[in-house]
Amino acid sequence: MTSSTNPSNQPLPQASAPGTQAPDATEQVVPQITEKQAARINAPARNMVISMIVMVLLLLPVIWLMPQPNKNPYRPTVDLPVIAYEASAQAGYPVAAAEQEGWHYNYARWNTGQADGINYWSTGQVTPSNEFIELIQATNTNPTWVAQTVGQAVPEATVQAGGVDWDVRSLVDADDKSKVTTFYIGEVDGTTVILKGEAEAAEFQALAEATVAYMAAPSSTASPTPSSGIQ
Repeated sequence: MTSSTNPSNQPLPQASAPGTQAPDATEQVVPQITEKQAARINAPARNMVISMIVMVLLLLPVIWLMPQPNKNPYRPTVDLPVIAYEASAQAGYPVAAAEQEGWHYNYARWNTGQADGINYWSTGQVTPSNEFIELIQATNTNPTWVAQTVGQAVPEATVQAGGVDWDVRSLVDADDKSKVTTFYIGEVDGTTVILKGEAEAAEFQALAEATVAYMAAPSSTASPTPSSGIQ
């Protein structure tokens, strides 16, 4: 019997033993770390969390002590009696400063130094329906001043309130067609009064009547007692 030979004299591959598998060269070896090493790794994250908690605890007292903002920006403090009294002294006539239940002022001022030489009293009131009406009052006015003040709006109707005839005009916003500004223009006790806003007709009527009634018996001519403002 002849034995097999290896012509190239190269070593023959060895057969694997049954049930065994050759090692995979690509298999990753997971490194093992000790408890101390793990603690050192986790320390920065733990310290950051502790620092954040300490910062929050330090900030809380500061936040609690800070003054709270006005939660209703449409209702700032307006000391109407004092402002109206001082404005009346400058105007030379009692300015309109009627107060109605359910209404509140969010500003009142005397405007001087106008280019046309016509100084005027102006106030802003928030109505019971949470709408806004501005009141403008001046003397020695003229049609040009009125037209400029109402944005060139033309008369549409005349209504009576408090025994005074008021011209009613309206102006549509050029950028927002759904926004319509209404104007009531009347002559009250030798002054021109213009009411301007987007409120309902009933609220314009109420303010017009209150203004006429106030001008018939103004209270701003007496020296006022300073108050904390109209609420």
